[in-house]
Amino acid sequence: MAETKKESYFKGFSRRDYIQKVHELIRKEGIEAVSIRRIAREMGCSSASLYRHFESLSELLYYAELRTLTTYILRLNEGERRWKTAWDTYMGVWDCYSREAFANPEAYNLLFFEYTNEKLKDSIIEYYNMFPEDIKGTSHIFWTMLKCSDFMGRDFEMCKKCVREGALSEDRALQLNRIACMLFKGYFMTVLKDGIQPEEIDERVGMYTSDLELAVYTLASDMKGYKGEWREKGL
Repeated sequence: MAETKKESYFKGFSRRDYIQKVHELIRKEGIEAVSIRRIAREMGCSSASLYRHFESLSELLYYAELRTLTTYILRLNEGERRWKTAWDTYMGVWDCYSREAFANPEAYNLLFFEYTNEKLKDSIIEYYNMFPEDIKGTSHIFWTMLKCSDFMGRDFEMCKKCVREGALSEDRALQLNRIACMLFKGYFMTVLKDGIQPEEIDERVGMYTSDLELAVYTLASDMKGYKGEWREKGL
């Protein structure tokens, strides 16, 4: 009898079960609707049961929001098949990232700015072991960037690609890295603070990438073959 009561109290849910449920709640009602009490009620379990799997609500929310990266990965997969030059890739990655970040500012703020970046690198492996369906045909670019533990470091991986291909000098790679990341943060924090309508996202992404492209043209050693086709295709 006591054992049955204990099993009912803790249930048999896995980390994946909690993550899936919270992701569904966020998509339907927003992250502000999620609380420990709400999760327990939705899943018919106790709050103590949740804490057997996660250190805090913040950790659970973090994992749940990782599913938001799925569309970003798909965009990268599509773009990677089209991008021909180092600059096509560099600009294309920023287009994909800014487009998804502006559409999901709360999630991207949590994933890339609020939680430690080291956490992202480590947890991404565990997450995709739980949800392998989310990474079918995962972009090589995505994994390369996530091996780096900080926001500017991930962009610098792309800058180094441009250096290796003779499109950018090493000293200017540092400048471009700084400009690209700080410029993005300015755009992103404005969206996070003031909000943005879905129909405004294309224009805002275009503003950011146009500003970034100006810096690229200023700092690049070689723009041979670059035509900005990523923008025409909306990749």
